[in-house]
Amino acid sequence: MTILFAAFASTSGHPTLGLLIGFAIGALLFFLGFRRYREYRILADTPEMPVRSIPMGLVHVHGKATGDDRLASPLTRMPCFYYRVQLEKWVKKDKGSEWENVGTEKDERPFYLDDGTAKVLVNPQHAEYDVLRTFRGEIGPNSSRTRSLDPSLGVAGPSDQDLRAYVTGGFSRARAAFEATNLPGAKAIGKVLAVEQKLESMGVSLSGGGLSMDLGGHTYRFTEHALLADRECNVLGTCTENPSPKDQHDRNLLKKGENEKTFVISSKTEKQLEKGLRLQALVMILIGAAIMIGVVAIALHNAKML
Repeated sequence: MTILFAAFASTSGHPTLGLLIGFAIGALLFFLGFRRYREYRILADTPEMPVRSIPMGLVHVHGKATGDDRLASPLTRMPCFYYRVQLEKWVKKDKGSEWENVGTEKDERPFYLDDGTAKVLVNPQHAEYDVLRTFRGEIGPNSSRTRSLDPSLGVAGPSDQDLRAYVTGGFSRARAAFEATNLPGAKAIGKVLAVEQKLESMGVSLSGGGLSMDLGGHTYRFTEHALLADRECNVLGTCTENPSPKDQHDRNLLKKGENEKTFVISSKTEKQLEKGLRLQALVMILIGAAIMIGVVAIALHNAKML
């Protein structure tokens, strides 16, 4: 809804354009809702099968995510095969304050799904993930100080210093990107970023008012999701022939299909996943329909036909 209001506000001098944008947003939500409902129906109509018995084509399997090529999630340092960290900053706007996305970091690795009967390789490229939220927390002068850490992890979670280091790590990535371009002045910009990175690592920020010891007076929120290693997960995807099998038991591969695009990897149970997809579909369809009806009503009112 925020996007819709912003669209109308930005086109206040062009009401027709604003209505068209609003209708397009509603139509998009309506379409995405039906696509989500289709995923729900496919999941509900595709019975779960043991890995040793899966045929070629669309399959639904459940088991543990295993394998040697593991990642470490940036905040909780948990072994995983996929993670996503969203960094947001609390910013003041003309009509209030809100969380603004600063950046999203994610990575993934192929893994094996083992259900005890056999195991199958999963190529997670282009998958839709619905996985565990491992951590959420804030730092900064306006932070709530409340942190959510999944208790099943069995770890203490990141400290303020760890979170501060994650924010300053953005300077390392930006510096590397600039220096890799070989553009004129790239090295000079890299040196500036290196200095700011060093200051940030000590809790000092550069701002318009000079030096600050509180990350420039900003409050940051961190949200991490991960597909943890050796944990149960559901995969709904297409079974094909593995082009690079390690042995005779490694002949199949789960991936996003060329014809059937549904490819979901979830750490939720089948019932939880079905319930979530059904609810998301219903909400998106209703909101999309409400927006389109509202836009049509406004257009008819402006045309003095209502």
